[in-house]
Amino acid sequence: MEDRVQQFHVDAQRPRDTKTPKEIERLRKFLFKNQEYRFTEREQSHLFSAVQAHYAAHADLPDESAREPALMLIDDALKMPFTVFTTSHKKTFLKWHAKLSCEQGLGKAAAANAGPAALVPLQLEYQVIDLNGNIISCMTDEGDEFTVDMASSDADLAGQLRSKFEEGAAITVTLDPGRKLLKTVRTEDS
Repeated sequence: MEDRVQQFHVDAQRPRDTKTPKEIERLRKFLFKNQEYRFTEREQSHLFSAVQAHYAAHADLPDESAREPALMLIDDALKMPFTVFTTSHKKTFLKWHAKLSCEQGLGKAAAANAGPAALVPLQLEYQVIDLNGNIISCMTDEGDEFTVDMASSDADLAGQLRSKFEEGAAITVTLDPGRKLLKTVRTEDS
């Protein structure tokens, strides 16, 4: 079993090409057939890494139908018992599922297979924790940090954020779904 899992891990690391959808389908079938098997931590890690690689290769594709194989794989992974994927894996899968489905819309086939996990709301408001030039550091509700380059955002909003940050105010920003552009800036008192 370990050799098979290792092969899925290795195959997923290759750049996305015409064989990728077939590899994803093989992985989905493997997971379904072996969902009762008790995978070792190493095997779980390799399977998670394979799903992660397929997600990363599809996450930023503009075409919904091109993202669909990864979305269906993540949907299947969410349905697996905890002997296949752990709670922390599934929390990550939920975030990825939301990004693939909610951020850029659901395709018809993906909507049919998405189930309740597709209803996970996409967070758009974030706490600003640091400002360095045009780069702001933000924190999600889960405590994850990420950065946003304000260079392409509205200059007035960026200026408003800078002045409030220099005043020492606690700032919350609303970003677009892709976390690239500022939409609103507010302080706790506003």
